[in-house]
Amino acid sequence: MTSVDVALGLVWPTELRTDRLHLRPVTVEDASLVRELLTDTKVRAFLGGPASEERVTARQASYPTRAGSWTVVRVADGQAVGLVVIGPDHRCDGAAEVSYQMLPDAWGKGLGREAVAAAVSWWTEAVPADGPLVAVTQAANSASRRLLESIGMRLVDEFEEHGEQQCLYTPAGDDTELRWARLVAGRVDAVERRRGAQARATAMGQELPDDLTALSPGELARLCSDRHGAYGRICARTAGHVPALHLGRAPDGAWIAWVANREE
Repeated sequence: MTSVDVALGLVWPTELRTDRLHLRPVTVEDASLVRELLTDTKVRAFLGGPASEERVTARQASYPTRAGSWTVVRVADGQAVGLVVIGPDHRCDGAAEVSYQMLPDAWGKGLGREAVAAAVSWWTEAVPADGPLVAVTQAANSASRRLLESIGMRLVDEFEEHGEQQCLYTPAGDDTELRWARLVAGRVDAVERRRGAQARATAMGQELPDDLTALSPGELARLCSDRHGAYGRICARTAGHVPALHLGRAPDGAWIAWVANREE
């Protein structure tokens, strides 16, 4: 699977048209629109508040050069009313994220729904082998959640980020959801290893040798036995601990963490 940036570069620039909208690549002439969107208190209510001047300037410069960034133009009067962006999802390598911002005077007319639906449909058709595509919005942002659900996106995860509860959506469909599940599953082991390395298990765990076969029977007896040796893992926590979170090392010496029940 190619990276999201590479996949976008192969099909960009692209213009999209709906009954009421024209989505075209962002240009330097859209600087005032970018500023208005990033500093409007209503637009930024669920996005951390108005952006700093430094961030506004950076976005004004980056959007025109970034594949996957559209200005949403209302066909009836030629007015630019928002932005829709598809780019790499910073939470999970290999996933693309669609984000969107519309000026308040364009709210309540279905224009945001129309724009986002066009971008999502384009991605799934233009880049069918890459993805998945996700959208993330605050759980408290009911309008944004309704928008995503109205275009057929399905809630697949909830998590906390920036101190707020977030909802993650993907387009409904077995193929997209399967790709998302595979992408997440492929990173579970890496996440476990990173968490284990950060925790460094226990003092006893830090003393475990790289070659686990060098442990004596007496040393092994001091370690947790609930998942002792399962999948080549040895839990570095002392015997008798509540076995919710196991911390230890794999045969290659790498630190990992895993969750298991006592009965397993």
